[in-house]
Amino acid sequence: MGKLFYGSSMAKLRQVRNFTIVGCMVFVLFWIQPGFGNILDSKKYSRIIWNYLETLCAFGPRNPGSEGYRETLNLIRKVGEKYADQVVEQPFLVRTPEGTQAMTNLEFRFHGTQGGAPILIGAHFDTRPFADEDPDPANRSEPILGANDGGSGTAILLGLAQYLNQHPVTRPVHLVFFDGEDFGAKGSGLNLLGSTYYAQELAKKERAKWPYWVLVIDMVGDKDLQIFKETHSLKGSSSFLDKIYAVARDQGVKSLKEETKYTIFDDHYPFHQMGIPSTVLIDFDYPYWHTLQDTLDKCSIESMISIFSVVVKTIEDI
Repeated sequence: MGKLFYGSSMAKLRQVRNFTIVGCMVFVLFWIQPGFGNILDSKKYSRIIWNYLETLCAFGPRNPGSEGYRETLNLIRKVGEKYADQVVEQPFLVRTPEGTQAMTNLEFRFHGTQGGAPILIGAHFDTRPFADEDPDPANRSEPILGANDGGSGTAILLGLAQYLNQHPVTRPVHLVFFDGEDFGAKGSGLNLLGSTYYAQELAKKERAKWPYWVLVIDMVGDKDLQIFKETHSLKGSSSFLDKIYAVARDQGVKSLKEETKYTIFDDHYPFHQMGIPSTVLIDFDYPYWHTLQDTLDKCSIESMISIFSVVVKTIEDI
């Protein structure tokens, strides 16, 4: 026990003690914000990510060949030119029964502070050309807006570009915006086109240039976000899943569920087939999937910033 103080000395002690308590409270308020240095950063990146999602939705459907698609490519290019250490475009052609369709993957490269094999974080920016899961048959030939399906992952990657520019991490990080994930009809084989092409080109390179880990973010804007452990991810990247879930627990993020529920062929799958640890974070219980109701009002910035925060902390710790 320390010294006892009386009279005026006691009043001074109260002032010192009150100042110390207030100071500690301020420190705690700034420290406990998940994934960020302070509460202002959390608000800042929430606003940045949501603004990107609003912009993407204002473009309209982003199916290849549409005006919204062209505007999205231009937006991604501008963000990359502003924030990335290097921007790489990967154009490719897809043969369809209707002819040849030009597509483009876009990649932002951040060199990191210490080098090594890169972490690849991907999302598809295209949207489905037809709402084939819409409850109204009259809508099923219409292109979807894809606020969550395509929009949420793209907005988070655009926000990550600004974050990584201002807060470099140890490893190189490559943010890849995949084209053609949602292009073809069921059974056509015309899906995962951008990620498949990227993986095929990667396979031509020496293994030392392959990613250390692939993380795909898809449909994470749902207001009722529930992300289960996908089976390919669990099989091929269990140690990375463990890291993600440990961060989520530390940050109090309840949307990442410990159970396994789905086997999903998403943009992580071509890399999983190559033997690269590959993970997808996706809420596949989204009720508006591939319908015209996949609109901005179905999305939540709280869901998106929680995933952003978990991803940032995970890649900072790897």
